[in-house]
Amino acid sequence: MCNVRNKIFLVILLVFEGSLSCYITQLVYSNANFLINIPNKIETDEITLSNQGNIDYDDQKLFWFIQISDTQFLWYNVDKIAGFYKFLNETYKEITPLFIFHTGDIVDANHGLEQDKTEWENYRKALDDNNMNASIYMDVIGNHDAVHNPNFTYFLNYSMMGLSFNTTQYSFNHSFTFGQYAFIGLDTAKESYNLLQFAFQGFLSSEELDWYENKLEMYKDFDKIFVFGHNPSSYPPFYNIESDVSLSGKDFYELNEEYNVSFYLSGHIHENSFQYSNNLLTITTSNFDQGGGIYRIVSLDDNRLSTSVGYVGDWPQAIITNPPGEEYLLGDLTVVEKKLRVLAWDPKGINSVKWSLFKNEYQLINWKPLEKISNEDPLWESNLNFTNRGNLLIKVKIEGGSGEIVKELRYNLSDDNIDNNNTISLIVLIIVVAGLVSTAIIYNHYIPKKNNEKKK
Repeated sequence: MCNVRNKIFLVILLVFEGSLSCYITQLVYSNANFLINIPNKIETDEITLSNQGNIDYDDQKLFWFIQISDTQFLWYNVDKIAGFYKFLNETYKEITPLFIFHTGDIVDANHGLEQDKTEWENYRKALDDNNMNASIYMDVIGNHDAVHNPNFTYFLNYSMMGLSFNTTQYSFNHSFTFGQYAFIGLDTAKESYNLLQFAFQGFLSSEELDWYENKLEMYKDFDKIFVFGHNPSSYPPFYNIESDVSLSGKDFYELNEEYNVSFYLSGHIHENSFQYSNNLLTITTSNFDQGGGIYRIVSLDDNRLSTSVGYVGDWPQAIITNPPGEEYLLGDLTVVEKKLRVLAWDPKGINSVKWSLFKNEYQLINWKPLEKISNEDPLWESNLNFTNRGNLLIKVKIEGGSGEIVKELRYNLSDDNIDNNNTISLIVLIIVVAGLVSTAIIYNHYIPKKNNEKKK
């Protein structure tokens, strides 16, 4: 009897959900006036990045950019809008990233019930007032931006990439002396959802996947491929991307594996996290208004990734670029690196950057200074030389004119996990000693000795 009641309840719930979704769709469409503008998903390859946000010396080769997401709660709050202006002005100008990438849900659309032109106008005004353009600022469409919006016309008429290129999907790339890197923006939204789909799922059609596969084929020999979309590729137990298949018969996840897609950056779930699934690292960044304006700095140093979350107006800011972060390593560091590198910024200047080693809150090494690589660049560097083992913590203290911040990096070093260089050195030493001993034995036993006695 209980099972029958549960089934009846489930049927009623599904009927109610479907009816409500249809009713909302009809209600909104009957009261909206839309510009007709069909999105173009053919890449124009007209995006040329700025020359900032990278360092290219003989021993230091890295770049960095900023990700933000889910600005949907800003546009009717004067203080929150002011925070977004401050991010586009002060934060951007101080950190000077290669670019800023917004991973969708630009607007709220009245909780997903209807598009609101005022929200889009406020967003566009913020971009224009702060001189943002498509070489330094990119955005993709989110579910709140797409719902009840035939042909995604609001996104195409007000967003950066929609207005600049009349598209919801695009790619661009950049070459340094140390490598080639590709960046792909995906459209994981659709025009209408039921309630469960709206909350949890992204979508990629066969047409979108054909385009995606073509881009991946184009970039298959690049050093790293970064992909951006609003919905996380995987975030158990509910969040994922519902994928059709391309003409080659592969879905989104299979294409990522085949072409070794390195990183997927998203938003939607309103929290900071990272997940590793099917050889793909998915990084999600929380809604922008959290903490007064949240953003994520992403660096790639020697082709290894690190990220650091910052807040608008908080200075100094910093990111440890080498060794790489736990999201890249999927845990603690297990091998001692030779160099420690840190990017640090403060509008009032950085006074010093120092590091120290701790174990169980006990300081093992006194604070040691990092040296600034050049007057023009925000990079600081130091040698890492310690022989301690166990669960260790490197702390980096950045002191600037605005205050102080501490960044941390965890090590888990066992006696069985000694630095590879030390292991190699030990092997070489053993070989050299064995060679010398063997030479002495051969000399003493097999090479005839000369008779040094004088003849009488």
